[in-house]
Parts: sequence; structure tokens; C-alpha cells
Amino acid sequence: MHFFIVIPVFNGGDKITRTIESLRAQSALAEGTARLSVLVMDGASTDDTCARVAALDDPRIEIVSAPDGGMYDALARGLARAGGDVTGYLPAGEALDPHAFAVSAEVLTRYPDIAWITGQEVTRNAAGQIINCRLPHPFLRRFFDCGMYGTRLTVLQQESTLWRSALNAEVDRDRLAACRLAGDYLLWRSFAGNHELYVIDTHIGSFTVEPGQLSKQEPGAYRRELRALRRRPALWERLAALLYRQYVKRTRPGRRARRLVRFDHGTGEWRLTGR
Repeated sequence: MHFFIVIPVFNGGDKITRTIESLRAQSALAEGTARLSVLVMDGASTDDTCARVAALDDPRIEIVSAPDGGMYDALARGLARAGGDVTGYLPAGEALDPHAFAVSAEVLTRYPDIAWITGQEVTRNAAGQIINCRLPHPFLRRFFDCGMYGTRLTVLQQESTLWRSALNAEVDRDRLAACRLAGDYLLWRSFAGNHELYVIDTHIGSFTVEPGQLSKQEPGAYRRELRALRRRPALWERLAALLYRQYVKRTRPGRRARRLVRFDHGTGEWRLTGR
């Protein structure tokens, strides 16, 4: 299975090596069950970002460096060039678990009707230490459409989410390029319009909380942009989201939860527990 990962970056020379090394260290690559392509979409960095990537001298990595309108402009242009079987994107500094490709390839091969996947919500501090880990409840498509995820409900962790590359054709790339903060939500709403999201009970990626992040510089800006991208929710959807939020706070997904993939120790395989 061919994994195509886009890295939108600007002046990320002190972070990008960690991200790329996490991709090159994937266990599935060593086992010969996966191939890797990395597209670094650099926004004309003024630091050593491009030099660090070039120094890796890896033919699987392509660098495109030109001025852009921000991360999602770079991502939109990257998705236009994406190939392979599975797509994802990572900001510079974030990393995938060493077995992310192996698990994803097994699940997507066994279940060809699954179009996109996510894993446990994993958060790290600036030192790279895991400070929180949570298995999310299966996501509801209607709550993506009306923008409940990211406002009244938890945001979907982008660093832990991968999708079949065919879904890239369903994204309005011009609209994505115009986003500043909530472009990830635009992707999820696009995918959820036609495809259920499946949760794998494992670490795929993680989100790092550190000083200087754009969303922290403008409190509330992410939600404001998200609301401009969503379908306006009905009153019953707002109330349903509030009730659902209380439910997920107090419970953990059961063993028969819908659209949840867990490792079966009896068969030694990743198995879907419910549709």
C-alpha cells in the first residue's frame, strides 16, 4: 500500500526532520508491505528548512518551495499532486507512531469499504511526552456537516487521520486554500458527506501542545472560521450534541461499538467490532 504524506511548512527547520524521520521509520516499510512518498510544500522559508530536507537525500521526498497563502493553501496544492493509495498530512514537528502504516494498511486492505480512519486522541507536551490519550467514540456524520465537532464536541485529531487518496477529488481545493485555521474541518466535512469515519483503537499520530501555535494566538478564531464553513445546525442538532457530549464524557466506547476496529488477540488480527 502506497502512503502519500503532505507536509505544509514555513520556517520549520528545527522541526521537520523529526516529522520526516517518523515517516521513514515506519515498520511497514521495513516489512515491505508499504511504500512512502513525502511531499514537502514549503512556503518559501527563510531558514534552513529546505536544506535540512535536501540533506536527507531521499528519493521518496519531493520539495516544492514557493510563496503561499498559508498552511491550507500549501495543503490544497499538495493534495492536487497527491497520488498513492492513502493520503495524510502532518505539520512540521508532529510524528506518526512507528506502526501507523502497518496497522492502517492491514485495516484498509481487510475492509475495502472503509474510506477514512482515525486513531486514539494522543496529546504531547513540548518535550514530546504523552500527557493525554483517549479512545474517541465513533463519529457521527451529521455532526460533521453541521459543525458540532470542533465547537460543541471534540475536534477530530488531524495528526491521527488518514484517508484513501480517491477522496481527494471530493475536496473543494479553492475553498480549502482560502482557510486560515479550520481547513481540517473542511476536509472532514467533505469526506463525511459520503463516507463513515472508522476509529482504530491504537496510536496513529499525536498532537503537540506548545507555545506560539497560531490557534492560541487568536483565541476563538478557529471556531469562528469553522462556523463560516459548516451547515447551520438545527436546534435539535445543537441539543443532541450537548447530550452526546455528556454521554462521551462519562463513557468509553464498548467492545461492540459501531465503526470501531480493535485488535483481536484470538485471531491476531485487527477486526471491525460493529458496522
